[in-house]
Amino acid sequence: MDTRELFGKEVLDVNAKNIGKVTDMDFDIHQGVINSIVVKAGIIKKYHVSLDKIATIGDKIILKIGEDGL
Repeated sequence: MDTRELFGKEVLDVNAKNIGKVTDMDFDIHQGVINSIVVKAGIIKKYHVSLDKIATIGDKIILKIGEDGL
């Protein structure tokens, strides 16, 4: 998957509750890996979600945790 495909993807928590959409990511250019994604929830709230908290990436991103765990 191309990293550009992550931008704008809807993010759901483990209970299928809509958290927000991917707006940015923390990318380690030296190692070529994504450290975390930034999910914008509402007008001003943002979450930095590390990859170990992601269960699946497809049409939507499903997390392993609930919103309260962010």
